[in-house]
Amino acid sequence: MSNLIRSELHALGLRKDPATFSHSVRVGLLAQAAARQLGMPEDEERMFTAACSFHDIGKLLVPQELLVKRLPLDEQERERIREHPLLGVRLVRRLGWRDPRMIATVRSHHERWDGTGYPDGLRGESIPPWARLCAVFDSFDAMVQTRSYNRVKTAAEAMDELRKQSGLQFDPASVELFFSIPEIAIEKIRRYR
Repeated sequence: MSNLIRSELHALGLRKDPATFSHSVRVGLLAQAAARQLGMPEDEERMFTAACSFHDIGKLLVPQELLVKRLPLDEQERERIREHPLLGVRLVRRLGWRDPRMIATVRSHHERWDGTGYPDGLRGESIPPWARLCAVFDSFDAMVQTRSYNRVKTAAEAMDELRKQSGLQFDPASVELFFSIPEIAIEKIRRYR
């Protein structure tokens, strides 16, 4: 991942939320590893890495207390957090990013293969391809890192969960691509702070 992407994430204020900053970097690193597995051309790899790195940028516009709250969120609070993909689209456009694949990734990374995701309830192949991959990287990292709202899973437990959710929450091909990333690379990325 380029230092430029990390610097931009840092400068945008994600440094105020170290957990989201580190998560964004790890998701970007997973994207970069996947892009290399796919043999993406260098310019496409950079854009894919950036798109996945910026997937949660909309959280900058969500009240910090909601992002770190330990108690269960009420419905109104959950809805505020669910706005972050649309807020993220506004931010990446404001920053001058125009690539439709990046915008689609930021917008659609919480869509689910079975159509129960948000913000648009997209299903299956109608979910943009990069967003399908980003959803797998995002979920894996969320499962293996300490968060205020979940118990940390081992990498093996998280991979089992990805397998179980393949075809439900996740695109099966995206899950398979994730499993093609060398385990040593995943472990190194998982330890990034």
